[in-house]
Amino acid sequence: MSSSPPPGDGIPPLPPQPPGPGPAPTPRRLGEVAALVSAVTAVIGLLLGFFGLPAVVNSPTARTVTVTETATVTAPPPLDTGDTATPSSPAPLPTGEVALRDLTPINDPYDERIKLRSATLKGKTYSNAMTFSLACNTSVEYSINERYKTLTLTVGLDDNGVATPGKLSIFGDETERKNVMLEINHPQSVTVDVSNVVKLLIAPDISDSGYCNGDGVVVALADAVLRS
Repeated sequence: MSSSPPPGDGIPPLPPQPPGPGPAPTPRRLGEVAALVSAVTAVIGLLLGFFGLPAVVNSPTARTVTVTETATVTAPPPLDTGDTATPSSPAPLPTGEVALRDLTPINDPYDERIKLRSATLKGKTYSNAMTFSLACNTSVEYSINERYKTLTLTVGLDDNGVATPGKLSIFGDETERKNVMLEINHPQSVTVDVSNVVKLLIAPDISDSGYCNGDGVVVALADAVLRS
């Protein structure tokens, strides 16, 4: 039994071929794409310019922009030491006639040694006299700063104390200006030159130190007045 020969004179058929490339894009389509890209680029540029962001362009003529920030430095406030009070100046010394008892002594000895009280000298009572109950190694000092010319006072031993004699010395700037002998019932009124004196010192001295106690000798300075 014979078979029929393949068609085509015995030549096998060609395998199927892949589809060929489509038609080339037309110039009109390329123009539309370019226009769209340009529009998008323009919008992006507007947005960057609106928000203040630098635009970066890959161009040989592009320049690098350096942003310089200026820092403002504020000086710190002054330290608060808490001490805002102005130191007060000392009160000026009075002028004219000034009672010595009204001045404040430098050494502030108004205690059991020196007191301001009444005293009796030869039967006469003096109020607000300056009395030295411990009259050994006791003194009172004032800063008068060359303000006064004279010091007048009455000095003696209190009639109610022990009748032991002694001496009262008055110094101006460590120089003795006056000394007065102290005896019972013999008060003395004296005037002392204190011109150009800065510091005035008054110091009694009892000859018998055994009576330098609260119940012993009492030296009294009465009516002591400075005059300018």
